Amino acid sequence: MHLTAAAMMLLPLSGCAELTIVVTTPVPTPATLGLPPIGYNHRFGNSPVAAKDGFAMERSLFADRAYWEIAIQANPIKAGFVDLSKPATVAAARHATTSLLLVMATEDRATISGLLAYRSHDAQAKYCETLLDRLRAVGYDAFTSAQVNVFFTEADQHAKLTWSTKDGYKFAVYDNDLVHTGLNPTPTQTPLPVPNFP
Repeated sequence: MHLTAAAMMLLPLSGCAELTIVVTTPVPTPATLGLPPIGYNHRFGNSPVAAKDGFAMERSLFADRAYWEIAIQANPIKAGFVDLSKPATVAAARHATTSLLLVMATEDRATISGLLAYRSHDAQAKYCETLLDRLRAVGYDAFTSAQVNVFFTEADQHAKLTWSTKDGYKFAVYDNDLVHTGLNPTPTQTPLPVPNFP
């Protein structure tokens, strides 16, 4: 009885010797697709170089207890698709950037009130300017226009700093510094530390 059951189980396998595995030739990917290389986080930047620098800036701010999420869009995008293990090509990619968009966002109450503790818009603008100065210092030294967008939570664009070689700096605040909300700083609150990058 047991032999018959075993024999019946083997019957479906008897035809497996005729199984043939065919290896197909992969279809070449058209060069026009321009797929980005893997190995970088799109949240921090739009290219490997921009993402590397966005992550480094975010970590440095976190070390000062300024909990900003940072993302950098550097244009032209293609300039930043280089081998990150080669310092010369990374430096060339930064120098080739002609415009920058830096987005900084936070949902951290102390970070929001810490920026608002800069009581003037000029002082808040200076805080944002230091971030652009940091990017210049690491090699983004040829861009001719830049923008910094500051978000509190996902819904509130607090401010925008713009810079160009033609017009210089301009700073606009869109939410009236959250006056009469629970996110206002206390009269004695110390502002966020001015970013001190290594």
